[in-house]
Amino acid sequence: MMRSVCSKAALALLLLPMGLLAADSGFDGRWRLDTKLSTALDGWTAMDLVISAEGDEVALQHDMRWRSTRVTAINQVNTVKEVDLVDFFRIDQRHMAVYRPKESVTPVRAEWLDDGRTLRIEADLEVEVSQGTASIRIYSEYRLQEGDETLTLIELHSTRDRPLVYVFRKLAPDDTSKP
Repeated sequence: MMRSVCSKAALALLLLPMGLLAADSGFDGRWRLDTKLSTALDGWTAMDLVISAEGDEVALQHDMRWRSTRVTAINQVNTVKEVDLVDFFRIDQRHMAVYRPKESVTPVRAEWLDDGRTLRIEADLEVEVSQGTASIRIYSEYRLQEGDETLTLIELHSTRDRPLVYVFRKLAPDDTSKP
């Protein structure tokens, strides 16, 4: 009898959706960019990333600053189905001055990897360039490091030879300072 109850409990834990496991992980909260360990943040002077995971939904809020200019943008992804985002935010878009055409959407796919320790996001976006429009494929991994105090974002762009690497430190829940 006891073995049966334990087996059923173990099976129930194995069948929990990955979104629920990730929602209880160390991803949630405000993360501040460590500029010394990161790729240059061209076009910006500071950045916070605020992550909120609930079920299959993950909100990635980018709080960016350049001198007195502040910009907040949110990419809302789903870890079980593709979503079309109208205003998909790219960290490098200010530096590159390459923006989406009006009326376009960006198909975005997200998935939890490594037992909920990595969030993978793939986006295929259309952008306006001086010659017309072009396509960019962006592959991102948000990797939670051991101890849940460091988050590493690795971005591969189809238009770049080298990855962009951003390292973030988790802020205390009561730290409301802006970047």
